[in-house]
Amino acid sequence: MTYLLLHGAAWLAVSQTVWWDDTFLEIMALGMGMMLFIGIPTVLIAVCAASVHRHMDVARFRMLLGMSLVLCAWPLLATSASEPLFFQVVAQIAFAALIPAPLFPENWVGRPGRQGPVPGH
Repeated sequence: MTYLLLHGAAWLAVSQTVWWDDTFLEIMALGMGMMLFIGIPTVLIAVCAASVHRHMDVARFRMLLGMSLVLCAWPLLATSASEPLFFQVVAQIAFAALIPAPLFPENWVGRPGRQGPVPGH
């Protein structure tokens, strides 16, 4: 859900700053179409990386994840304006900074709030 909000905010910013002749709804529809090419790979990479992350400092993990997620924005290199690429890269980096790392704590059992870490592990 976080990525959907960041992606939507990025394309809202694009719709307000880009000089294209397209309407607001056309630009937002383009942004939702870019979700297939940018958003799905981004979420898959982030969830896979965060779920297996165990042996690295969280700050270093986020930095490396952010650099890899920025590469997912490559389809925007073909646009005639720099705004879509800029705002999408900012959304990718923000998502890398906001995703829980690790996604599943090592010694966690059950749902949060119901059970805590297993004693003695």
